[in-house]
Amino acid sequence: MTPDILALMQGLTEQQKNYVLSAQARQKDTGLAYLFWFVFGVHYFYLNKPVINIIYWLTAGGLGIWMIIDLFRIPGMVRSRNKKIIQDAIKEAKVLYPEV
Repeated sequence: MTPDILALMQGLTEQQKNYVLSAQARQKDTGLAYLFWFVFGVHYFYLNKPVINIIYWLTAGGLGIWMIIDLFRIPGMVRSRNKKIIQDAIKEAKVLYPEV
C-alpha cells in the first residue's frame, strides 16, 4: 500500500480498515490496462470512463495521436483510478461501520 493511501486510512476503526483492504480486489492493473489499450482500445471502459472511450472510438484514437499519448498516460490513469477506489471504500466503510 502506498503512503498516501495509508495516510487516508488513519483514524479508521479495525472494521473500517478491513473493509477498505477488501476493496483492493477491485483495484485495476496497469498491465491489463495496456492489454485493453493495445488489443481492443477499451482501456477507458476498464478505468470506468465509458463516455471518453466512445469518443476515443469515434475519433479513431484522435487519429492515432490520442492513442500514442495514452501509451504514456495509462500508468497515471490506473494510479488515479485505484486511489479513487480506495477513497470510495473509505466513505462506504464509514457509512457501514460508524464509530461508536
